[in-house]
Amino acid sequence: MTSSVTSVPDSAFLQPQDVPGQIKGIPVRLGEGSRPLPSFCGSPYSHDDQVAARATFRLMYNSPGAAVESTPKGVVHQDILVFRESAAGAFLSDLRAAVSGCGSQLDEVGIQVSNLLRGTVEAGDESVLIEQRRGATDELGEPRGDGSSQSLYWAVVRVGDAIAFLTVAGWECTSADLGDTITLGERAASRLADWLGSSAAALR
Repeated sequence: MTSSVTSVPDSAFLQPQDVPGQIKGIPVRLGEGSRPLPSFCGSPYSHDDQVAARATFRLMYNSPGAAVESTPKGVVHQDILVFRESAAGAFLSDLRAAVSGCGSQLDEVGIQVSNLLRGTVEAGDESVLIEQRRGATDELGEPRGDGSSQSLYWAVVRVGDAIAFLTVAGWECTSADLGDTITLGERAASRLADWLGSSAAALR
């Protein structure tokens, strides 16, 4: 099926009813190549030459019961990558190796961060959960200096020859929620499986 895939429909991505709270605004489809995958000490894992289709969405969400005008609780960027020749499995294996070999690094703005493998989200054919932790900052981006930290998470799920790669970040200087990340990873896997199943059925 993947040999015939040239694009990813909106329906393959997380939908407003999938967020662990309530959607803030509407999901936005981003331009191709506007958000590169994260770098882990420059270790190659992306298998770009085997990608048949890729697309990216962004959505924001609030906590359950939050006022409509309140600031978001979290921001999610979701990439879907469809691979040729069973390269999705190699992508996930190489991603795990890249993270495990890069326990600490400077991020794109020169801040020291720690990378940790946090197990799986128990969804799809296989998955990995990654945490990136840094010293906490205030609303102006200045270090708090109190020993506290803030985290963002990546939930990466494989379904067949496709990958759902979720970046889950807290709003501004807050940490992302680990439980939300796992829930989003599970629901992203379900959406991906539904799309791939319906696409395969259409070809029969």
